[in-house]
Amino acid sequence: MKDLSRINSSIIRKNNDVHLGEDLIENQITEYLHIYTRVSTSHQEEDGTSLESQLELGIERSKKIGLKYKIWNEGGKSSSKDDLSNRPVLTELLSLIDEGEVQHLYVYNTDRLSRNLNTWGMIRFKLIKNNVILHTPTGPLPLSDPTTNLLIGVLTEISQYENQIRTERFRQGKLKRIKQGGWIGGPPPFGYSIEKSKLVPNKEEQKWVRFIFECYKGGDSLDDIRSKLLKNSVQTRRGNPVWCHSSIEKLLTNTHYGGHFSYTDKKSDETIRLTCPRLLPSSLIKSVRDIRNSRSYGKRGNRRTKTSNQKYTYLLTELLVCGHCGSFYGGNYKKTQTSYYSCRQKTEKFRTRFTDRHVVCGSNRNIRIDRTDEIVWETVVDVISKSHLFKEDVKNELLGKTSVRKSQSEIKRSQNKLRKLKKEIDEVTHSIINFETSVLIGNRDKIEGKKIVKNLEIHRETLESQVEEINQSILEEEKQKTWIDWVKEFGSRIEKIKDPDFSIEDRKSVIKGVVNQIVVSNKDVRKHELKIEFRLPYVGDSIEFKDQKKKSKGYKVKNGRKIKGVIVDLLKKTKV
Repeated sequence: MKDLSRINSSIIRKNNDVHLGEDLIENQITEYLHIYTRVSTSHQEEDGTSLESQLELGIERSKKIGLKYKIWNEGGKSSSKDDLSNRPVLTELLSLIDEGEVQHLYVYNTDRLSRNLNTWGMIRFKLIKNNVILHTPTGPLPLSDPTTNLLIGVLTEISQYENQIRTERFRQGKLKRIKQGGWIGGPPPFGYSIEKSKLVPNKEEQKWVRFIFECYKGGDSLDDIRSKLLKNSVQTRRGNPVWCHSSIEKLLTNTHYGGHFSYTDKKSDETIRLTCPRLLPSSLIKSVRDIRNSRSYGKRGNRRTKTSNQKYTYLLTELLVCGHCGSFYGGNYKKTQTSYYSCRQKTEKFRTRFTDRHVVCGSNRNIRIDRTDEIVWETVVDVISKSHLFKEDVKNELLGKTSVRKSQSEIKRSQNKLRKLKKEIDEVTHSIINFETSVLIGNRDKIEGKKIVKNLEIHRETLESQVEEINQSILEEEKQKTWIDWVKEFGSRIEKIKDPDFSIEDRKSVIKGVVNQIVVSNKDVRKHELKIEFRLPYVGDSIEFKDQKKKSKGYKVKNGRKIKGVIVDLLKKTKV
């Protein structure tokens, strides 16, 4: 800054013959000196260059040359970008320059306008084109003079070079600190504090992190959790006593509580997996993740489960899918009016309106709960009662076929493999840390170490991918075992399910056991088409005997269809 001021002074002395000194400006009292002030976000109060100092010197300059002044204060904004997207005040000022409304511009230093070479070149071109006189504390700068232009260009290059060196040193220092276990910067996540530049558990907040996870696991909605936090006077990190849904959602998905997080360096695009103190057990984190997935709104694959604020048991809410937009249906029970199912995309569109999940639903009518439940239940009972395949499944499972034992053995093998993979991941992670440490202390070549670490990272990602696949397969096996258990439980109760007094909870279990989903579409203003998709081809299956004359030789079941269509009419019902 001081060097630039000295050179500015020499420019004024060198160009006295250009007659742009103060004597020509004294009588232009009707014009304004436009004073532009800015400080860097990383150096808010540089010695002698604060916003107040810049303004005082600008006003002093305006009095000296006999001009009124206007203030253009940008505040704390970075000048290193190659555009002016973060500089609205300067953008407006440049527009006035283009319109010929500005003749005198004051800055403490040319790098207040920009340290970026390309941006400064654009600004300088505008000033020269519109015959704007640029003023500094030492006097006016005649930008049209070749020598002045050369000196300013050199100064700009030096300023940009210093800025780039400073930025790179800061980046390298931050990256080194992070790799050595330091915090990445900014406020720590809720549940942690910063001590000696590292994350440490905050005992007071830690108990509330666990409280939130336990509440969610126990079935509490986000509203329930927010109410409990407010009742216990728990404040957010910013001191707000009222928690918003997004803050609780973000907390429930924060990987820090599992003992790790990732940081990506913007320049090198290098992503570093870092460890931190674990606040919660893996079992609790996994339970919450699974519940969140089951509660998720949206398209097929994510099904909303019953939460604590639902007082009415709906028979079909987890199965009805909108045929127009793919969202699930929700229930609206009314004691004195007609209850109905409706597409969630329509009733809860405010949740996704400004996200990439938002879709426009073409469904124009809701569907009555009583009539829909009755038709679906009668159809399901009719199909499985007549299905030879369903009866065959019941017979085989009740006779103790090996499918259950096979599932259990597969799960056991998968769990053993999972343990080995996790152990190997730990070993690879330990190796990565050792190699990075060796490079840092100079025991290994930096290039060689970087290649080894990169290969180890790729191998770890492969192992982690295998872990995810095995976890998914275990979940599928558990689902299959649940289905088999259901078959055993309900196999002997085919006749009982036809009983009118069969409870809605039991009916729901039956339907979920045999039906995958029910797609709802509007036929017209009065009718809905339901396509009931069974898990297996029960619809219209048949038996084919090996020998019609000697049926004792055995038979095989010929599969039917998985889809059964039903039309729901406000006045009557029909099947298709």
